[in-house]
Order: sequence, then structure tokens, then C-alpha cells
Amino acid sequence: MIAAVPEARRWTGLAYGYAMFAAGLLGYFLMRIPIQVSDCFSDLASLRQSMTELVSAALWQHSFLRPGRYVQLKIVYELANGHYHYAFRFVHVAHVLALAALFVRFVRPRTAAAVVSLPLALAVLVGAHTFAGTLREAFPINHYLTIVVACAAAANLSFAHPRWWIDVLAVLLLAVSAMTLESGVLVWVVFAAGAMVGLRGVSRTGLVAATGVLALYFVLRLVVLDVGMPTLADREAGFGFRRYGGGELQEMFGQGVTPFYAYNLGASLLGMLAGEPRDGVFRLTDSVRRGALDASLALGVVTTLLASLLVLHAVWTRRRAWLARRFERDDQILALFCAMLVANVALGYAYTKDVILAPAGFFYAAAVFVACRRLVESAAARRVAPWVAASLLFVLSTGWAVRAVGIHASLADTAFEVRNQWVYVDDWIASRRVVTTPPVEALKQQLYDDALLRHPARPILLERWTGLFEMK
Repeated sequence: MIAAVPEARRWTGLAYGYAMFAAGLLGYFLMRIPIQVSDCFSDLASLRQSMTELVSAALWQHSFLRPGRYVQLKIVYELANGHYHYAFRFVHVAHVLALAALFVRFVRPRTAAAVVSLPLALAVLVGAHTFAGTLREAFPINHYLTIVVACAAAANLSFAHPRWWIDVLAVLLLAVSAMTLESGVLVWVVFAAGAMVGLRGVSRTGLVAATGVLALYFVLRLVVLDVGMPTLADREAGFGFRRYGGGELQEMFGQGVTPFYAYNLGASLLGMLAGEPRDGVFRLTDSVRRGALDASLALGVVTTLLASLLVLHAVWTRRRAWLARRFERDDQILALFCAMLVANVALGYAYTKDVILAPAGFFYAAAVFVACRRLVESAAARRVAPWVAASLLFVLSTGWAVRAVGIHASLADTAFEVRNQWVYVDDWIASRRVVTTPPVEALKQQLYDDALLRHPARPILLERWTGLFEMK
């Protein structure tokens, strides 16, 4: 037993080293992406206001309650001292590094079989279509990624040894997350689901306090501020074979939104487990219908389906233990994924988008890790034919490796596209009727120089073999 502890630490250290290398490589590509014009310049221009003015304005927005988002932006903006590219991109990279570390801590790889399974799990994490938007969209701070990190931190808190300060951190984490994005309420789901499967890192007192914070959030949103929920007209959404604007959706479903909400729930669930549709649109089906099969989407569907079947098999083999409420650590990870899948899908009832499912995507990757490690261990113990396990893992690893590499290629392509946005920034400002003042002009020039002069993006070579990469 004494000798086993140092060996477990060596495997764990190797796992952390690999995860940091993979995250650092993503960070390199992220640092090359300028801050995008759309959805960003107006926000940055507004940050010259005081913190009080920003929070006050955010509290009275229609359909959205996100004051925490502006607090974070304001803090980084002030600390940047004019170096906006480095400051905001560093925050983005820090998110990725933190998520990789939290993932390894969550799945706790301590054996050779676990470390062998980790690269596939990390490829699922970063290569999934649910995660792509947290990297490709070059917001000053991508708060979708912030919520994924928050949910990962919540999972680790649930597995921790009970301490009073764990409860304090849990309550603060929920409060900050919920006031940053609506999907921040999923932090509570992690705590509640963890308690149901025997996790006691967050005590009953802590869970009650967190539940109180959640109730206060809804009272503040729906009663005190009367923010309400997003309507059909607030944003575009996918339906069937294309995306529709808010006005079109209002015209299509204005007399009865139930079919649209039901579609969103089904599309989110299918997208998570089968890789189709994407953002509510049956893109692969449409490409087949038009006689032009999209190879990258086909690869995404095949690899997602295989990974989902592997997870389903792991859950099925433990069904009797679950019914008897005998939960091992693997069972708890799988159960957290199931709970987060249901909650995350339900959260997107009014609006389905891949990136909204990113928190569930984190737990999906963890579930794949558990299923993969169990398959490797079963093959080593001859409970599963080694050639069957090897063949399945080879197909899965190859497919997901291509998807993970595709994310890097996509980030290079994104950097090139965002750089081109700044060439036409004056046209964009005119079309959005942004009020320009000398400080706003100075900010525009600073960001313009960052994008085009100080950090020029390089186009990637769009050779035929890159057709397997999802560039958008």
C-alpha cells in the first residue's frame, strides 16, 4: 500500500502534465485571436462608465440579468491599463488552464489505465461542438467558458472533504455564476445532484444556503426587477434546416410557443448525445439532403454516438448498484453527468445553442473518461475481448483526435476572420449607430492596432485534407 501511493502520485503528476500541455497549446492559439468587433466593441466602449453605472444599467435590462458579467469586464479593463489584447486574452487562457486542472482533479487519474484514458477524455472535452464556442467566440471575456469553469469547480467542491469554508465557497460560487449568466444556476444542480449520490463536500447546511441563494435569484429576477425571460423576438435560433431571426420566430410561433420549446429540448438532447443537430439546425441531414455530405459533421456524429454508447454501457452495467444506492466514485461522476444533461437541456428550452450545453459537455467528457478507463481495465482482466476494446478505442481516439486538432485549426481561422472584421470597423460602427466620442475613437484605434499591426493573424492553408475539420 505504501508503494502504491507514490506510484499513484506519479500517474497523477503525468496526467496533470499532459493536461497543462494540451491547455497551453490551446492558449497559444487563443493569444493570437484579436478581440472581435461584433458583440464586443460596444461593451468595451461602455466600460468607461463607473462600476455603479454599469451594474445599475445591467440590473434593468430586459430579459437578461447579468451584472456580474460587467463587473468582471470592468475589473479586467481597469487592470489592463490600455493593454487590452494581452489582458483579455490572458483571462481566456487562464480559464482554459483552470478548466484542464479542474478536469484532472475531478476524474482523479491514479492508474496506468486512467492515464491512458485521459487523452481521449480531454480530446472529447475540447473537441466537442458544445465547447467550440467557448474558444472561437473572441469576446473580451467568454462568460460561457466562465460558467463551465464554475461548474467544474462546483463538482470538485462536492467531492472535497467537508469544511465550513467549502460551504462558503459554494454559496459565493453560485451567487457570482448566476449573476453572470443564466446558465450559472447549473452550479446549484451540481451541488444538489452530488448530495443525492452521497457527496458531502457541500454540507446540508451549505446546500440549504445555496438553495436560498437560488430562490433569491429568481425572486430578484422575476418579482423585484421584473426582468422576465427571453422572448422569441430577443434573438435568432435554429429550427429544422436553418436559423431564423427573432421576427421570423415571432411570426412562426407567436400564437403558440410550445412546439418551438419542445423542439429546442429535443434538439439539445440529440445534439449533446448524437452530435446532430448543431445550434438547433440539422446541418448534416441537410447536407445529405442536398447531395453534398459534410465530412466534418459526419465525423462529429460518428464519434459522438460511439462515445455516448460507451457511456450508456457503463451506466447500464452499474444499474443494479444505482438502484441499491451503492455509489462508487465512478457512479457519482456518471450520475452527475446524467443530472447535468437533463438540467442543461431544460435550461435551453427557449433557445438552443451548442455553447449553452458546454457545462454538460464537461461532465460528458468526464463520463467518457470513466467509461473508457473501465473498458481498458475490463480488457486487461479479460472480461472484454482485448481486440474489441482496442478496435473501439482506436476508432474513438482517432476520430476525437481529428476533432481536437480541428479546434486548433479553427482558432487559427477565427483569428484571420476577426482580424478582417477590424478592416471594416468604421462600417460596423456606422451600421450600429454607435456614439463616437474622442475616448471611444481612441479605444477603437487601440484595438484596431492590436488586431492589424501588433498581433496580425495568419491564414491557415485550406488544403483538401482539412475537410475533416469543423472550421465554423
